[in-house]
Amino acid sequence: MPSELLPISSDEKKWVNQLTTNRGWIYHFSRGCVRNVMSEISGLDPLEIPLKADPGKPPLLAEGWGHISISHCSDALLIGWSAGKIGVDLERRDRKIKAQKLSRRFFTKSENYELENLNPSETNEQVLRRWVVKEAAIKWQSAKISTNISQWIWTNNSSFVSHKKLGHHLKVYNQSYKKWIFTIALNTDLKINNPILCIH
Repeated sequence: MPSELLPISSDEKKWVNQLTTNRGWIYHFSRGCVRNVMSEISGLDPLEIPLKADPGKPPLLAEGWGHISISHCSDALLIGWSAGKIGVDLERRDRKIKAQKLSRRFFTKSENYELENLNPSETNEQVLRRWVVKEAAIKWQSAKISTNISQWIWTNNSSFVSHKKLGHHLKVYNQSYKKWIFTIALNTDLKINNPILCIH
């Protein structure tokens, strides 16, 4: 992570001042990193990147710039940038959650069946992995977690995730890298064998 916060737009600075100290820092950090990374790739000044990323809303780029998705956890930031719609999500592999409770509440019977005979550590990681897949799909959808987490169905280790009510069908790349689990969700018609992953 950078030792100091990177430049953000004047509108983004106004948002920082309206947020709590912690949320404002995270907002400034993530938007500054997005601008910096896109600046390195495009050659534009970071403040010229046509990004609109209000708190709590999906980030948007100007027409012709493609689509972007952002996710962060306690010590990492994941930025997804694609010509087509994209959703990304990231969590630490060792994050402790109430795995059984979450699974029973939000996952289908068939998804819960896959957790049988797993030890507590394996259950925790599998539920976390499934949650990351579903949240990436929800970000692709630009929808609310509360009304969609149980609608997206992912079979363990599948390359696809489906929305049982709306019929959406997405390609997902669910992977582990060092301390983290992450998922990238994309349209099935995008001709991508593997996304390019750049570690900063």
